[in-house]
Amino acid sequence: MKDKFYAYIQALQNTICDKLEAIDGSATFKEDLWERPEGGGGRTRVIQNGNVFEKGGVNISAVHGELPDSM
Repeated sequence: MKDKFYAYIQALQNTICDKLEAIDGSATFKEDLWERPEGGGGRTRVIQNGNVFEKGGVNISAVHGELPDSM
């Protein structure tokens, strides 16, 4: 279920980025994949210096790990 949900969120991020690029008409998103040493990771996308958007981001993350006892 976790993998299915993350795939859905990735597809949603793709759709959002595609629509924003179409609105801007010039700039495209640059992507950075990252991992969290404690577990998980994400995908950061940034658009900048466009006709409409000076700078913006559409980010997703899925992190996991142990909760501290205080929680």
